[in-house]
Amino acid sequence: MSIVYVIVKILTLPGAVIHAFFEHMVCRSAKVIVEDERVIQFNEMLSHVDHQLIKRKGPGFDICFIPFFMNLILGFLTLCYGSTTIIYYGKYADVFGWVCLYFGIALLTNLFPQIEDVMMLKETNLDNNDKKIGKVLVAPLYGIFWLGARLEKWGLTLLTSIGFAFLVPVILGWFVPALYSLLK
Repeated sequence: MSIVYVIVKILTLPGAVIHAFFEHMVCRSAKVIVEDERVIQFNEMLSHVDHQLIKRKGPGFDICFIPFFMNLILGFLTLCYGSTTIIYYGKYADVFGWVCLYFGIALLTNLFPQIEDVMMLKETNLDNNDKKIGKVLVAPLYGIFWLGARLEKWGLTLLTSIGFAFLVPVILGWFVPALYSLLK
């Protein structure tokens, strides 16, 4: 465990708690036993839920994907307002913009599952899967999760989230005019 990991998780605590909440909800809905329900621990379990090892395909994928997807959507939506207001328009006095920017970065910093869950996803869905279509669909997600879990281990997801905050106005600048012209 890296001290940088714990410091980044403490700095982005709202995103860590929300990720752990979604992970806990997936464990409960999939009837996976949660061994330790404490969310705020100052070790590698910060922002994750300590759950039983999974040997089935469905819950293994869900535990990796659903918290990732929910943090991604919530983080991007809050980052849209905060990044556009603060970075693009330069309205530095907008307190709500700063709050949205912080929460968006916090949510995007805590996207990825633990490396143990990623390896379990590989074992249950890629190695033991007879269907090639399943492997084709899960393999790119496995690569994203594996890389993200490795970056998160060293606290580098904070830097990628900050960099993404600067790209959000550019991304919106590409898609919003195109969407507007389609709706006309």
